[in-house]
Amino acid sequence: MKNTLLILMMLLAGFDLAQAQRHLQRQKGVELSVGRTWGENFLPTPFYLQAGMTVAAKKENYMLWAIDYSRRKQAFEGIEIPVESFSAEGSYNLYVLGDWTRTLSLYVGLGPVAGYEIINESKKVLPMGAVILNEDRFIYGGGIRLSLETYLGNRVVLLVQGKARYVMGTTLERFRPGAGVGIRFIF
Repeated sequence: MKNTLLILMMLLAGFDLAQAQRHLQRQKGVELSVGRTWGENFLPTPFYLQAGMTVAAKKENYMLWAIDYSRRKQAFEGIEIPVESFSAEGSYNLYVLGDWTRTLSLYVGLGPVAGYEIINESKKVLPMGAVILNEDRFIYGGGIRLSLETYLGNRVVLLVQGKARYVMGTTLERFRPGAGVGIRFIF
């Protein structure tokens, strides 16, 4: 009986683990995310990959510095024209809502975006002989991000995010929404 009670107490104590302090100012992390982008005339598999560094600020807010690669394909008379974007963004993410243990949190981020867009791997002529008038060019604009984050451990965060960008300098669509999942490792 004593052994059973001791084992039961140890199991119950395991569910009430002490949690380390979270969101300490200047605490850094590495974030990796993948997702899907939406837009007009896109074929089924547009995606983005993002790698970034986070730095915790005051009042549970944080800054995100990230690089982003996105690939999508435009349909044109039965041909798939690849469009690739390489961009960098910096955003300040504001804590909006969360539980008292800081295990689940909702953030909204705003910031600038700048990068380069490549259309059809810089080839101007399609196989059928048509000429692409759109050019590779620098893009710039702003973005908004909504992320729901939960701690899997004291140093690992899982996030689900929705984001939208409005970019100028492009000859394609300017509004670029997307959604994805990611993981952040805090060190």
